[in-house]
Amino acid sequence: MGTQDHMSGRVSAIARPRVVVLGAGFAGLNAAHALRDADAAVVLLDKNNYHTFQPLLYQVSTGYLAAEEVGATLRTIFRRQPSVTVRMGAAVSVEWTDRKLCLQDGSALEFDYLILAAGAETNYFGIAGMAEHSWPLYTLDDAVRLRMHLLNRLEEAAATVDHAAEPITAVVVGGGPTGVETAGALASMGQELVGPATALRVTLVEAIPRLLAAFSPRSSKRALEDLRRRGVEVRLGETVDSADAGGVTLADGHRIETDTVIWAAGVQANPLGGAFGLELAKHGRILVDPQLRVPGHPNVFAAGDIAVTTPAHGAPPPMLASAAIQTGRHAGEQVARLLAGKPLIPFRYRDKGIMAVLGRGDAVAELPLRSSGGRTSRYPLRFGGLPAWLLWLGVHIVYLIGFRNRLKVLLDWGWSYFTSRGAGAILVHPPDTRQRTS
Repeated sequence: MGTQDHMSGRVSAIARPRVVVLGAGFAGLNAAHALRDADAAVVLLDKNNYHTFQPLLYQVSTGYLAAEEVGATLRTIFRRQPSVTVRMGAAVSVEWTDRKLCLQDGSALEFDYLILAAGAETNYFGIAGMAEHSWPLYTLDDAVRLRMHLLNRLEEAAATVDHAAEPITAVVVGGGPTGVETAGALASMGQELVGPATALRVTLVEAIPRLLAAFSPRSSKRALEDLRRRGVEVRLGETVDSADAGGVTLADGHRIETDTVIWAAGVQANPLGGAFGLELAKHGRILVDPQLRVPGHPNVFAAGDIAVTTPAHGAPPPMLASAAIQTGRHAGEQVARLLAGKPLIPFRYRDKGIMAVLGRGDAVAELPLRSSGGRTSRYPLRFGGLPAWLLWLGVHIVYLIGFRNRLKVLLDWGWSYFTSRGAGAILVHPPDTRQRTS
């Protein structure tokens, strides 16, 4: 097929094969990087022109990092990989026979090979009013909007003479790593960014009887004790029944009045798999074979949160950044192997362990160890406190995109650690960019 002439719309028959990578998250980026030596023209398609380092979004939302420190423009990332072309756009459907993606703006993008890496989106589990009245925390836009809201509320409280009598209330729904990390950061946000007289009351609601369900009970207990020591009210074994403009109502009828409900309770795969007519599994994830190829489409692969192997092929990788990185890289490598006329190889997930920050200088970490027999046990190495926090810091610095981002985040974390002040607490009201009407 080859690349398309954007002026005429024709496709050159003599150009290199075109590989379209749909999505610029962890999976998409690593898929494109894996094609650096392939004899192909790579088009990276995403609705944004930047990549977001999602594990640090909660620090953007709570004012400890600036938005630019967890994002990097795609063209900067691939400036040394000339075979990659970045295109902004959103795919809405596909014509499999013609091997063509149909985009939201009415244009089309042809492909010889396709890697689906469109990630996931927020899942509200059908809770009444939650989509309309909560603040999700999954995209950079989400984080910036939440930060502006929180800073506005804190400044309003600081300007009120009797603000100490009625503290601001924030409710975090979800006791996984995102919820725990967000609640911990919120607990100190008001005092550190505005002043000691401005109180921010934080309540975390989790449906199951403990926090951090993927961790050991020991780490869960540590997280619970730490959050409560920081003043966070933790309500375990309770579910949210509904949300509205004035707050949330729990299943037992308990009411919490607030205009700040932060949703950190779950995600689901991007709905593109269904729109493309592909077979789906739980959470809307596309079923793929052991090589991460989509059944019935030998030139199409799927990676990251949008994809899952069938149960017969072993336990599927979790919806984590480490899994997205590995599956994305593998999908890109398989396309490169097809282009080189080599056989495909199955994907093997390498569990890197799990970590969660509880507060400044405190975290929990659980890591796998390989036994002499070659089998990997489930996180036998467990520790917390400052050593776990330093490990978490190092891992996130390594995975951040770009030396400049790594250096800035490291300096800001150091500044925040020793001064208790965040780097992203400037309250800026974005200008209205809508076209004026006469």
